[in-house]
Amino acid sequence: MDCVSPILDIVTRLWDCTANRAVYIRDLHDNLNSLRELKLELENISKDVEGRADFAEQQQYSARTNQVKGWLQRVQLKLKEVDNILQKGDEEIQQKCLGSCCPRHCCTSYKLGKQVIKEINVVQELINKGHFDVVADKVPPPMIDEMPLEKTVGMDSMFDDVWKCVQDHKVRIIGLYGMGGVGKTTLLKKLNNKFLETSHNFVVVIWVVVSKEVKLDKIQEIILNKFGIPKEMWIDKSEEERAAQILERLRNKRFVLLLDDLWDRLELSKLGVSFSNNQNGCKIVFTTRSGEVCGRMEANVRFKLNGLPKEAALSLFRQKVGEDVLNSHHELPKLAEIVAEECDGLPLALVTIGRAMASRTMPEDWRYAIKILKSYPSRFSEMGKYVFPILRFSYDSLSDNTLKNCFLYCSIFPEDHNISNRELIELWIGEGFLDDFDNMHDAHESGRFIINSLKLACLLEGTRDGEDDMAFEEDHVKMHDVLRDMAHWLTREHENEILVKEHTGLIKSQEIGRWKEIVRVSLYGYNTQFLIETQVVCPCLQTIFVMGSNLLTTLPGTLFQSIHTLTVLNLSNNRNLRELPVEIGALINLHYLSLSKTSVSKLPMEVKNLTQMRILLLDEMEERVVIPPEVLSSLSSLEMYSNMEYYRPCKIDLKLIIEELECLEKITDVGLSFSSVSPILKFMSSSPKLQSCITRLSICECNKVNGEEFRSLDISCSTMRRMEHLQSLNIRYCFELREVKICFENGGENAEIRAQLLLP
Repeated sequence: MDCVSPILDIVTRLWDCTANRAVYIRDLHDNLNSLRELKLELENISKDVEGRADFAEQQQYSARTNQVKGWLQRVQLKLKEVDNILQKGDEEIQQKCLGSCCPRHCCTSYKLGKQVIKEINVVQELINKGHFDVVADKVPPPMIDEMPLEKTVGMDSMFDDVWKCVQDHKVRIIGLYGMGGVGKTTLLKKLNNKFLETSHNFVVVIWVVVSKEVKLDKIQEIILNKFGIPKEMWIDKSEEERAAQILERLRNKRFVLLLDDLWDRLELSKLGVSFSNNQNGCKIVFTTRSGEVCGRMEANVRFKLNGLPKEAALSLFRQKVGEDVLNSHHELPKLAEIVAEECDGLPLALVTIGRAMASRTMPEDWRYAIKILKSYPSRFSEMGKYVFPILRFSYDSLSDNTLKNCFLYCSIFPEDHNISNRELIELWIGEGFLDDFDNMHDAHESGRFIINSLKLACLLEGTRDGEDDMAFEEDHVKMHDVLRDMAHWLTREHENEILVKEHTGLIKSQEIGRWKEIVRVSLYGYNTQFLIETQVVCPCLQTIFVMGSNLLTTLPGTLFQSIHTLTVLNLSNNRNLRELPVEIGALINLHYLSLSKTSVSKLPMEVKNLTQMRILLLDEMEERVVIPPEVLSSLSSLEMYSNMEYYRPCKIDLKLIIEELECLEKITDVGLSFSSVSPILKFMSSSPKLQSCITRLSICECNKVNGEEFRSLDISCSTMRRMEHLQSLNIRYCFELREVKICFENGGENAEIRAQLLLP
């Protein structure tokens, strides 16, 4: 017995060890399945985290946290390892012999089974750590922003000279001057981007477009934003207080301030920029059309841009025309030289005319171009002599009068104004430029085509509205100031004059009396007001813009009593405009009315007389708006209605609105914002006509109805099919909302819908 006990003990221990190891082999199949399920779960969580991080990074100055970065990297590595293990496991299962009980290589199966258990634990741990409350943090804005810049021709020598001055500690202020379109802005952009490519001691490079009408507060805003100072710290401050904030930020810092398009001396001290002690070696580089401004700005060094030399000009021109076009006929290269010479080395003209000729392969077209460029008379001095005839040819090359009218119309906006594509198209529709279409959607398509055509012709340039986080590239356009001047010149020539005034102040009867020959009037400025004591007669007036005034609270009824020809009335962005006169009902030919971003609290009952109205806009209103019963339903010509709100609750009771809109025969384009559940349900369930018209839909701060929480939103496939024209869906600040179901059918009409859901 004494001998047997030790032997039994050894056998028992061996059995326990073998049994424990056998578990890895026996449960290999089940463990592989468990690992496979955990891998799938980890992949789904990883995609969710990646999606949240991507969305967060789309917001301005946001970046994913280091924790999220590290976790995603570990997940990617681990998923590859797990794939390898699963492949080995599947091969091992396939290689089993003697049924399913006897692995061919027990040692290999044991090691693999043990590794699978280990990976299960690791994957589970990654899953547990993948639930992040915060996936991205705010980051400071970049100290240097890269500026979009095409390949430059013929300015390397000038650029090298400017760069040497930037490096010279004795030089503080550098002026770049020359006529419009000569390449001053291009050179300044090239300089800006050089700081990204070269080591230097400057802390920040600030880019500011100044323009003719200097707005110190806007320039200060750009500088404050550049340093990432929260808006609430300066938005209500005076110019002097903002200047003090900027001065403190710039103190003891080496900075470069790039000022584009300066028209007169800019008081740097009012901005908060001081050169009283230049030990830091700070620099200011500016562009202007006037050598006098260089003197007023006390520039240490001045560079005059005289245009490109002949060879460089021809090279740029040929580049824009395209060698394939020039080689299509043996006469074209010589004709191209003559056209390039007529451009007199002006880069803007070379690019614009070059692109205009890029589809012209017939010599007679080129000879005609030369004839126009040589013989067209100029009514202006320098600008008329060197710029307008060239740009006029680009205008004349537009294929039809609709394109020409739409281009000229863009000059109704102020200098350097970012023009919303959608707003511009709606105004074109209101003016009657796009009347050859059955509905708003076709007209909008035509409008977008026109915008793209004008951009391709270099008569407009695409921009993005940086303040709108829903905006994409090319959602806005901008007209170069030289082109804008040329457009005004053309409207005077065609007796279709546009009057644009900024910072207009008090408008009296006498001034309006001088508008007898004016067709379109555009008044911009924070201090615009009216004092009209007598009835005025403006027989040609078709369009009035009054925008951006903080002092305007109402409009005199006498303004409208005799302007029966008015078709477009744009009163948007007058935050304190609270009342419309009842005389607005006299505008019987009005097609377009925008009260967006105003404080108008009630539409006069007389609005129902405007039976020719096609477009009514009440977007982003400051106050709750009352629309009396039967007003909307009386607008028998109404094709577009919008009361969009993106960040605040809707200011309009939609119950009656929906009913009256349903009664309108011609309505085809509707933008609606909801802030209560009942109208949403009504719209989704019993408004098939409006569903077919909806282009923009917003639900904001919609949380409870009758004490019940708004927890889910289900937009069915049939509803989405009816909403075939829906372009944007915005859901924000619905804090009780937990689930949104939207049925998107592959290949549907709204496959390109822009959706933004901000859910808890």
